[in-house]
Amino acid sequence: MATFIRIKAAAAALCLCFSLPMPANDNISFSASARAGLEQQSNVNISALEQASGQADVARLFEADARIQWQSTPALRVEAGYSLQDKNYRQADDFDSRLQLAHLDASYQIGAHSLGSNFYYAKADIAQTPFLTLKQASLYSMHSIGASRFIRPSITLSEKIFDQISQRNASNTSASIQTFWFFAQAQRFVTLGLHYEDESSRDNAFSYLAPGLSVRFSARWSLWQFEQQVQFGAKWSQRRYTARTATDNNADNSRRRDNHSQFDAHWQLNLSKNLATLIKLEHGNFSSTLASADYRETRGALALQLSF
Repeated sequence: MATFIRIKAAAAALCLCFSLPMPANDNISFSASARAGLEQQSNVNISALEQASGQADVARLFEADARIQWQSTPALRVEAGYSLQDKNYRQADDFDSRLQLAHLDASYQIGAHSLGSNFYYAKADIAQTPFLTLKQASLYSMHSIGASRFIRPSITLSEKIFDQISQRNASNTSASIQTFWFFAQAQRFVTLGLHYEDESSRDNAFSYLAPGLSVRFSARWSLWQFEQQVQFGAKWSQRRYTARTATDNNADNSRRRDNHSQFDAHWQLNLSKNLATLIKLEHGNFSSTLASADYRETRGALALQLSF
């Protein structure tokens, strides 16, 4: 907890010193978007608890976000934003969710390098009942290697507070390094990331260490005067729980292990400057030696997006 407070204070101080004062001739921009659509889910679940219902359902989706960016100088950038996500199922009312997220991000560029920090605050409700509060602070840097390659190391500290199940309250420390390769005049890029998590829960049965790997490809192009973008991503992690417990698949007191693999594909078709259609497919395989946390799910979503 003390480490989290120090990182949080450092991130807040960085954001504050980057943000003051604001001269009258600064470049300020504002953007916002809203999305509405439907999502088909093969296995309705609460991922934060690794619990699945085994029930398929269709949900109505509504998402909105707004952000403001202040570019004080070519080197200094400060951004603040807020987003809302509502998901309401036709039958599985107990899994209806609302997620609200606010963030502040500041970065300063020095030649081919930049240093930044951000702070996120999120609240999640399940079935119209307070469920989870998340506080997250990060320090990161970005380094250019040639004209088209970048490296981004970061360290993130998080605090999770569950409203109904305090034994799941946890602090999380994670470190990551991501590499970016841009090509085709920056219309395409590939990202590769290495991640490591250390989560300490109030109930030690839920504390774990988790190395992970992620990869993503993105491409933009124009066809028949319509701008389009596709993305394909995959991520994998292995959670090694620290406590010895009797799991469903191992009767002896062995350490629980989870393997998480997720794949996704996104397609965005811009119908006009402000209107777009979005199609998203996701598949997750969450295997665990604990039967209640062992499940698979597939999601497909179709939405319209209005942005300005």
